[in-house]
Amino acid sequence: MPRPTLRALGLASVAVLTLTLSPSVSAAPAAPIWHAQVVSAAGVRQWIECAGSGSPTIVVIPGLHATHTMWSKVLPTFATTSRTCIYDRPGMGPSPARSPHRTVDAGLNARELMALLVAAHVTGPLVVVGHSYGGLIARAFVARYRSRVVGLVLVEGVAPYDRLSHYWHEGGDRVDTTVSSAAAAPMRLGSIPLVVLSAQDPDRSYWGGPAYGGSAADIADWKAHQRAAASLSTQSTYVIVRHSAHVIEHDRPDAVIAGVRMLVRSIRNHTRLPRCAMKAYGAQPLCA
Repeated sequence: MPRPTLRALGLASVAVLTLTLSPSVSAAPAAPIWHAQVVSAAGVRQWIECAGSGSPTIVVIPGLHATHTMWSKVLPTFATTSRTCIYDRPGMGPSPARSPHRTVDAGLNARELMALLVAAHVTGPLVVVGHSYGGLIARAFVARYRSRVVGLVLVEGVAPYDRLSHYWHEGGDRVDTTVSSAAAAPMRLGSIPLVVLSAQDPDRSYWGGPAYGGSAADIADWKAHQRAAASLSTQSTYVIVRHSAHVIEHDRPDAVIAGVRMLVRSIRNHTRLPRCAMKAYGAQPLCA
């Protein structure tokens, strides 16, 4: 996990929640039908899969080295909530590798994502959901295409100018984190609703699994940047997800589902995000 450096970030007044959800779920509706395709756009070929109906469209951006399979525990429920799409970047999953390989960044990934959505005829207002490096791409996407976005969910998202190594590698390409940060840093949401999901134990890859080996100071800075992300919007909810490691969608899929459903409900009903404890799953009331 990349390590952040705590910067002087002004924090808006946000809802700080500690999320404890029951893993049990009610009977699900009929499974949505997923339609997958590899689409050529912006000089690359990327795999995209969509299912469900309704507005807004939920667009999921996986983290570094991660594919759509990491989201298998939440995608079926997302697609019963609203139209849902997920994709894999070049060289990941079913997406062909970029040829030749090159140095990329979150801004380029965001532009390629928009070209993919246009070519795949994914229309309508978007709720963007990004995990880890996918969170940095999501920020860059909003910075460039703000008029298309009506909601954002950051799941343990990397913040611009965290304490990062200069380069990462994914799908044969080299990711420039400095250029990525510059592309993502200008993003501001105004009053667009934002949900930030932060892990109780971000130093681990899976709950109880191997640790990334971060120092106590690094972990404290990472958590501080997670909370600071809530200042990007004047309407935000910050959630600490108990019993979760960095990959929350794997450890606590119920928490990710609840956060996205809460955001979609807020958008559809033209209501503000709740500023009280989320205490139930799915369609049940999310506030005490």
